[in-house]
Amino acid sequence: MKFLVIGTNVVFSRHELGFISALNMLGNVDVIVLSDELRIETKRVGSDNGVWNVLFYRISSCKFIDVMRCKKLLNKIINIEDYDVIFTTPGLPPLLAHSFKASNKTILRLWGIRAAKLRDNLRFGAYEDITIFMPSLIANMFYITYSTYAIAEDYYTYAFAHKQYLIFKNKLTKLYPPYGFIIEKSSSDVFHKIYEVIDKEEYILGFTTLAGPLTQQKFEARPHAIILYQIAKSVPNVNVILAGSTYEDWKRAFPQLKLPKNLYIIGRGFKDDLVAELYKKAKLVIVPISIKSISNRLLEALFYGKPIITSEIVQYIHPELRHGEHVYVSSWDRIVMDSIKVLNDDYILENLAHGAQKAYNKFFSTLTNIRTTSKIIDALIAHEHSTYV
Repeated sequence: MKFLVIGTNVVFSRHELGFISALNMLGNVDVIVLSDELRIETKRVGSDNGVWNVLFYRISSCKFIDVMRCKKLLNKIINIEDYDVIFTTPGLPPLLAHSFKASNKTILRLWGIRAAKLRDNLRFGAYEDITIFMPSLIANMFYITYSTYAIAEDYYTYAFAHKQYLIFKNKLTKLYPPYGFIIEKSSSDVFHKIYEVIDKEEYILGFTTLAGPLTQQKFEARPHAIILYQIAKSVPNVNVILAGSTYEDWKRAFPQLKLPKNLYIIGRGFKDDLVAELYKKAKLVIVPISIKSISNRLLEALFYGKPIITSEIVQYIHPELRHGEHVYVSSWDRIVMDSIKVLNDDYILENLAHGAQKAYNKFFSTLTNIRTTSKIIDALIAHEHSTYV
């Protein structure tokens, strides 16, 4: 079979790269990226099923207000009829597929619905989300309308969509994505500089991006950084690594906080080969989750089979993950104390590492995705044939 993936730059997220890697087990995959540049490139995309060469077509100047112009650009590159199934991310991609009259073979990947996150975002002061609640509901209704099926990538998004779009309940399914990455090498200078830190001894690992949008910093990045700071202060004999931010980011976010000597802020923007190295010697991975949608950090830690401590929101997005078996579920006011407790118990750490790998293989792996996706594709083809009879 031949598959086409149409998406924005979100296709380079861990969850979409993992799914693209999984699709390669069923046939050939091409990817259209609606971005700010015009380029064709082959990237080596990997997951738990190996590494695959995938062709990415970057198309620039594609806007909602000019779908037909974008269609003309796409027509110069591909023939939409060559593809058996089209997968799209939300936004312009499903509308673009609809403009080709390809809605009867389009599968939407719902990695989140903004309206579903309203309660979480209001909790952290993002009051502007009130104004986009109805537009978000309406927009996602159209995305589902213009698709034969829709795959929600976490349980909360699935349950929200199932409740809000009851008329489309037979179109909706839930499928947790695999972890994916791109094979690229970090520069030797960056690699050796960071390796000097991670090669010392086992450490606690956490990721947060203090250079992100203000709203994200408020309810996600800064609280996550403070947790790592408090853990480092509480266990001065254990190193804590904060990845995804620079020291300059930290100084802008927390000008009054002096870094403990055992808290290392190692930067951002490094390649996936360095990410893999970071996980190798991590004794415990801190993954607090702020919003109810797929977490790339959680997906990553499960993929690498590391002991994970996370917040209670995990029970909304992946209720199959059991506390104490697959992950250690804490709360925002206890996560520092619980992290120290878990860190000092080798039995819990060993069980959590084993449970994380088991959970990934059972609920997230490419094999799990292929089994479910194959059934969806079979139903789509049967549906397409029935429309012609």
